[in-house]
Amino acid sequence: MKILIIGVGNVGAHIGYLMLFTDFIDEVLIYDIQKDILKGKVLDLSHAGGVLKKDIRFTAVEDLNTVEADIVIITAGMPRKEGMSRFDLLEVNTKILDQVIGGMNRRLIDESIFVIVSNPVDVLTYCFHNKTAIDRKRLIGMAGALDKGRFRYYLSKNTGKNITELEPQVIGSHSKDMLCIFDTNGEEIELSKRETKEAGATIVSYYKGGSAYFAPAAGVKVVLDVILSDRKEIVPSVAILDGEYGYSDIAFGVPVEISSNGIEKIIELDLDQFQKEDLDKSIKGIKESLSFLKKRGILS
Repeated sequence: MKILIIGVGNVGAHIGYLMLFTDFIDEVLIYDIQKDILKGKVLDLSHAGGVLKKDIRFTAVEDLNTVEADIVIITAGMPRKEGMSRFDLLEVNTKILDQVIGGMNRRLIDESIFVIVSNPVDVLTYCFHNKTAIDRKRLIGMAGALDKGRFRYYLSKNTGKNITELEPQVIGSHSKDMLCIFDTNGEEIELSKRETKEAGATIVSYYKGGSAYFAPAAGVKVVLDVILSDRKEIVPSVAILDGEYGYSDIAFGVPVEISSNGIEKIIELDLDQFQKEDLDKSIKGIKESLSFLKKRGILS
């Protein structure tokens, strides 16, 4: 199995490292516009393979138009900085995504499964679909695995339960407006929801010039493990909606069943009226961002 990682910043590099602990992978191709950094990280990862006795090849890619891969992971983009909302990133990262798409060969788009990690991930997942007409089953935005993991952590911290005991749900926008769902209520649950919604910004405030990368990379690994093992598990992810939850022509986080083919189906949760209203509020920012891009002629 061949994996292509586009963007070798902190998230992309950590995804590459986690591939050393992932089954069924023969080669990891890595592309970045910073060629010296790319060569250094590919060599460093290759050395790690030697240390760990892993027969995985790491290869630097000079031209996206020349490569083929089973799964493509896009992390390229400017990271969120302190004081910057995810939607502040919109225009610059849309332009970077355009450059990435423009450099690819059509066979890659027509045959590979794509995992979008760049932010704002809901909008960029939609943009990728809009600009390539890729089958929505082969397009996954990595957000829900991360958000659910953060929610699980905070629930464990605040309730004293083991992380392995907790199975919450997170749907909607990958932002402070996400909808966190758990089967009980209480002050500790509400605190966990607030901390989850603020988690990304909290990391940014500590890093002072960067954003999270260990947990997002782990989220990608969760998605890849299910694809590569064909386990047909449900993993919350950003998907292109076509009538599900009453929405179409938009992308946001929902539970999806994933297999070796990509998204097998979107799971529709039984939401009450208040949760439906909260979901609509959650995706308001996505709708506004898409409207902005369409008015600018960036989206059709």
